[in-house]
Amino acid sequence: MKKQRLTQLICLMLAAMMLPSCGGTANDVSKYTSASSDTTGETTPAVTGRDAVSDDLPDMNYNGKTFTLMYRSNYKYEFEAEEETGDLVNDAIYRRNGKVMDRFGVEFEHYAVDGSWYDPAIAFNTTVRSSIMSGDGAFDLVAGYAAVLPMIVGDNLFLNWNDQKYVDFSKPWWSERVADELTINGKDFLITGDLSLALWRGMNCIYFNKRLAEDYKTGDLYQLVKDGDWTFDKLISLSKDVYEDLDGDSKASEADKFGLLLGWATEIDNIKEAFEIHVAKKGADGFPEITLVDEHTVEVVERLNDYVHNSKGVYTTGGAANDREVINTAFRNGNGLFYTATLGKSEQMRDMNDDFGILPYPKYNDAQKEYHSTSLDEFSFFVIPSDAKDPDMSALITEALCAESYKEVIPVFYDTALKTKAARDDNSGEMIDIIRDSLTFDFGYIYSQTLGGVGHKFVGWIRDNNNNIVSDYESSEASIKSKLETVLEVYR
Repeated sequence: MKKQRLTQLICLMLAAMMLPSCGGTANDVSKYTSASSDTTGETTPAVTGRDAVSDDLPDMNYNGKTFTLMYRSNYKYEFEAEEETGDLVNDAIYRRNGKVMDRFGVEFEHYAVDGSWYDPAIAFNTTVRSSIMSGDGAFDLVAGYAAVLPMIVGDNLFLNWNDQKYVDFSKPWWSERVADELTINGKDFLITGDLSLALWRGMNCIYFNKRLAEDYKTGDLYQLVKDGDWTFDKLISLSKDVYEDLDGDSKASEADKFGLLLGWATEIDNIKEAFEIHVAKKGADGFPEITLVDEHTVEVVERLNDYVHNSKGVYTTGGAANDREVINTAFRNGNGLFYTATLGKSEQMRDMNDDFGILPYPKYNDAQKEYHSTSLDEFSFFVIPSDAKDPDMSALITEALCAESYKEVIPVFYDTALKTKAARDDNSGEMIDIIRDSLTFDFGYIYSQTLGGVGHKFVGWIRDNNNNIVSDYESSEASIKSKLETVLEVYR
């Protein structure tokens, strides 16, 4: 049977990449039972807010047809909720799935396959490719690793989202900036939006310790953001000299007090977006061109390297394997005035003794008009396989799921999990809205793994304290441009 054949296929691909064998946690098949969305009461309340935004989808009944979604097992929380448990986000996902199943007469089936970084994600891609090339129509939708799934777009495996009549990128549940950035010559094979909770959990921000902010007389940081005066210069002036050897060993460590606790990976990558450095921009013909190295980039790298490597108030682990946990623990212990992380990290800080606030990354200078943020590149990109048995159904159900995520899941995540439970004041909620509204994406960064790592050169320059970025880029420029032309063939 097709299902048996698919399971065998996944086992073979995972075994070939030396991943856990079938029967373990790497490969999980489960089905939902329909959740009731009935309401009781004699009067119907007025429909307002998010619920009032129509998805404009037609009345359809698929009469129990199965909708099969393949996704990464470590991101199960985005898609599956077997029952209501009292966990607010889980229960919102349960309601979302039930509403879509009831409305359109579909039954959800999920194939969860290990897709964590890096080899498992490559194996995930291999499984997707092998399934589609076999032509058995196993999957209606695939949700893959944002940093890795683009590597197989050039294999002509996916349908163009812009051709799908039931998908409307103008709706608020999609990341329209992603759609704009990734639409080239009318083609867009990758999308993301509110269906990927990881997109929003992964948005980068800067936390600050309110007790230390008072001690060091930072002033009203929230008002600084609102006035547009939260800049790199301001961050430097407030943090570069904040240091105290708390453990008395005369060595800088996470046990000491610092002005900035700086993560060593995408926390640095986000500075690139925040300071308006573009790995690639669309040229006059609408196709992306590599624009990473220019005078602005040179200036930013030199100033950032000086700040990171020569300020006593900046602490990094230098790339320790557990970098994020070390930095997070230091902040929870009250050892950092500022701390770079993702919004999702706030969920780990609910027991923190000191109150904290949330800010966007700063602008580079006063001339920059807007704040910018990006998301940890682990979020889910969605693709419709070219062998999908009913592409119209794939598009319609994806649109419905994303719309219901906007209405059911995201408000719970933001208003309850973040704005109420984690962020310790109302102003942080306003800051979260600024961060979300400023979400930015870059074609060159999204396709970095396919382009020889060009999107990750910036973080390398900062880690290595390397200001010779022009010569470094020029040494690989020809290869990068050649790879870009290969990537663009599927769009041409």
